[in-house]
Amino acid sequence: MSKRYNRTSGVKLANDIAPTVVAHNLLEDGPQSSASDRKTHTRHRWLHYSNLKVEAAIFLLIALTFAAVLGQKAITSRHLDLTSRVGQYYPFVYGDKDDGGNSTIDHDTTKPLTWSCDLREGAKFVYCGYGLQFEAPGKGKGIDFSKYKNVTIRLTYHGVGDHLRLLLQSTAPASLGRKVKPGETMPFVAEFPVTQGVNEIHLNAEQFAVEQWWLTSHGVTAEEAGTDMDDIVSLAFSSGSQTPHGRFDVKVTSLEFHGVSLSTDQWYLIILGVWLVLTGGFLVFRFLGMRRLYEARQRQQAEESRVLAEARAAAEAASSAKSQFLANMSHELRTPLNAILGYAQFLKATNSSERDLAALQTIEHSGEHLLTMITDILDIAKVEAGRLELLPGIFDIRLCVLSVAQMVRLRAEEKGLLFTVDIADDVPRLVMADQKRIRQVLINLLGNAIKFTPSGEVRLEVSCVTSATDDTGLRFCVTDTGVGISPDQLQRIFQPFEQAGNAIDKSGGTGLGLSITYHIVQMMGGDIRVESGIGSGSRFIVEAPFGRSDEEMARLEAPDAVAEAPDDSAAPLPETEAGAPLVAPFGPQLDHLLFLARAGNLRAIRKAVPAIIAAGPEYRGFAERLDSLAAAYQSPAVLRLIEDAARERDAA
Repeated sequence: MSKRYNRTSGVKLANDIAPTVVAHNLLEDGPQSSASDRKTHTRHRWLHYSNLKVEAAIFLLIALTFAAVLGQKAITSRHLDLTSRVGQYYPFVYGDKDDGGNSTIDHDTTKPLTWSCDLREGAKFVYCGYGLQFEAPGKGKGIDFSKYKNVTIRLTYHGVGDHLRLLLQSTAPASLGRKVKPGETMPFVAEFPVTQGVNEIHLNAEQFAVEQWWLTSHGVTAEEAGTDMDDIVSLAFSSGSQTPHGRFDVKVTSLEFHGVSLSTDQWYLIILGVWLVLTGGFLVFRFLGMRRLYEARQRQQAEESRVLAEARAAAEAASSAKSQFLANMSHELRTPLNAILGYAQFLKATNSSERDLAALQTIEHSGEHLLTMITDILDIAKVEAGRLELLPGIFDIRLCVLSVAQMVRLRAEEKGLLFTVDIADDVPRLVMADQKRIRQVLINLLGNAIKFTPSGEVRLEVSCVTSATDDTGLRFCVTDTGVGISPDQLQRIFQPFEQAGNAIDKSGGTGLGLSITYHIVQMMGGDIRVESGIGSGSRFIVEAPFGRSDEEMARLEAPDAVAEAPDDSAAPLPETEAGAPLVAPFGPQLDHLLFLARAGNLRAIRKAVPAIIAAGPEYRGFAERLDSLAAAYQSPAVLRLIEDAARERDAA
């Protein structure tokens, strides 16, 4: 292949190159601070606002690091080694034969970038050269040399002359319009000196310029031609412009292009990095401001919490004093009331006139009403003071229900109400619970039902329900056809001193019965709810677990068994089946059990039973007995069992 090239001078190669907290602590140690406070403050100083400067510096450092990574990725180093890729291109030679010259050139196709040239007379301009035609990649474009700024050439030169030229043939820019033909090329050339033997040549983009003959022939100035070399279609070496006639040999061993480039996308990444740093700084500023506001709010909340704590402590102290006062006064009042009732009953038994009997009846009824009110006040005081206790025991639940029904039946019949009791067949006879509190719950519910039912019926139903534990679940339903309760009152009837109904019905009672009932049911682990509406009556439903001890039940149900439950105060020193005393763990386990028993935490005691059994087989009897008593809610018996074991340990 033959191409025409002429000598020229240097020009710049187009190449876009990318440009390369310790402050005052908010919680400052004052002179009055204790040593432990100062130690704790020093240990957690990094949590305080003063070190937010360190946090801000770390954040900014991370942002700058990210921006630097973006910059490193954006300003990308470029390297093109044509020596290793020569086989991909088409070699060609050219000379002055097209201009009437006689120069010859030899090259071996098996040895790329190696050729010999013999310059001879005959042409006005004598020249010869060797080149590579690039295979157009993609859509007909050549190689983009605009990203390379430096060229490194390693070659061996022997023969006449001391200069060579490197030519890059580029597609002419479309901006030249009609001055060039479509697809016409434009030559860039740089001339460099060589010496005999091995040479290492370094060229830069500023040494390349468009051939002057090409500019003249097309009527184009160097400024119009530009320096854009993004579409180079061929590369060639030729003899220097002043090379004398004669032979020279050239062997190029290395041809490398170096540079950096910055694409549009990468430029956007740099802009993004700058914005990231600015945004990070703004966020840090905002964060510091928000943290200052947060710290101020924390101090305000701490002060408010302190004031509230003091107020709560004062209120609790006042409430405790009130409860203690009510408890003491209730006891003081019940003692003379019991005496009045006792003498009233005694005088009724003697021979008295009808007038005296009527007066005594009034005294007795008034005293009983007053005693009920005082008892309610005492119970609610115990509830508020946390001293209301359950004392479970085995009793006949059917007999308990029937005895309560017998007590209230007379009041219902006096008002002309139909009173019925229905106990389901599957309700067991003996259960484990606090009989006194069960009676109190039933009396309160039935008393309210009769009180607020002017006509119709009051009904008590007892049935079994499924229990979440091994205990027996019982349901008590008290239904009436009374005045009912409005929806807004349903939310308040279980609160102390609240009563439902009209003003006339509110004339008697303390309004404590339902509140006490609610707390008793909750202490039993049960639930109480109400269904009611104005004019449609009310239905109170109580569901609670009742403990069972199969051995005790079997013994009490035997023909020679005592009808009533045994008194705990007369008890179970527990022994094993062989008759030997139970063995309790004497280590920290016993101290923990004693703490739980004094706190009345039977549930936690039951949870501790597996650990006691795991401590050794000798403790199984004690653990099983403890679990049985706790499951039956026998808090006094549990405490007595553990205290006996503790005393035995201390005496050992």
